[in-house]
Amino acid sequence: MNTPGLSRLPPSSSRVSDGELVARCCSGDRLAWRSLYERYAALVFRFLGALGVRDPEREDACQDVFLAVYRSLPSFRGEAQLSTWIYRITARTTGKLIQKRKLRALLAETLTTQPAPVATDPTEHATRSLLLDRMLDRLNPKKRLVLVLFELEGVPVEEIARIADCPMNTVWSRLHHARLDLTKIAAREDKRRQKDARHKEHADDSRITDDARFPPAGPVLGARDGQSEDQGGAA
Repeated sequence: MNTPGLSRLPPSSSRVSDGELVARCCSGDRLAWRSLYERYAALVFRFLGALGVRDPEREDACQDVFLAVYRSLPSFRGEAQLSTWIYRITARTTGKLIQKRKLRALLAETLTTQPAPVATDPTEHATRSLLLDRMLDRLNPKKRLVLVLFELEGVPVEEIARIADCPMNTVWSRLHHARLDLTKIAAREDKRRQKDARHKEHADDSRITDDARFPPAGPVLGARDGQSEDQGGAA
């Protein structure tokens, strides 16, 4: 899979301001649009993953985000940074995607007698990034949004307030509660891992005990060997 935004930009595109790129895009400059896409695709792709959009869906979701960006560019007034504006569109697109995902799951559960089993990654417990994703999945979407933007993306609170469309005090409140929730989730994960480790240790001890109690049978003498011993004893 080719991750968006990682191809090399034209040498001149890095010197063009966001405002000039937007103006050129609105005038129909296709090269300007390509430069804008290349500049922000990696950010959008990473942000989608942090918000819970998995790889099978992320490519399509990234395209949906930039389709919305393209359609909405004429309404961009420059009151916020372009990155803030794109973050907001990405968050909105993710929210719609999650709603569709929940609706599909509900329909699948309603229309079938038994829901399809959830696929699990065998390396999930050994990969720290997957563990973080799993913990983030348990957060309320609004809390997750501000936590990801502040802690992982390094976005200032003022911009997060614009992205989440809420007052700054609300951002701080959601961030505070998200940290508390994540701490509790991490503690539960740690207890679960310790419990799994104890169960595995107990199972290993039980297997060792059983092996000691019932050692493997020794070699069985054949009929000819038995006869040879009898003859040897008689001699």
